[in-house]
Amino acid sequence: MSRLFVSFVSVLLAAGAMAGCSKNDNAKVQSVRGLQTNSGAYQGTVTIGGVVAMISRNDPKMFAVMDFDDVRDNVPPEKRLYMPVRYEGTIPRVGEPVNITGSFAEGTKYFTATNVTIRR
Repeated sequence: MSRLFVSFVSVLLAAGAMAGCSKNDNAKVQSVRGLQTNSGAYQGTVTIGGVVAMISRNDPKMFAVMDFDDVRDNVPPEKRLYMPVRYEGTIPRVGEPVNITGSFAEGTKYFTATNVTIRR
């Protein structure tokens, strides 16, 4: 991932993505950081809250989300935790706060989403 792209995403997020990032949207929403550090503990369907960080240029159905706390705490982009997601539907814009429902695809390194909604 190029530093320029990461810097661009950071500027977008700092400009206002956190406006819709209320943690009260859903009590059962897991954080990106919590899932990434212990993804084996989460079997079946789970909902993750995060911010769309980037969309793959090579595969328009792949995108990455980052943790709300990393954005809120202004963690430097190179230290943020990104989680790759595959979704067959319409992918939100970079900087959008989202809830992603799905599961970890067996034998892959990404989260397979069945539903992506923008958090309000």
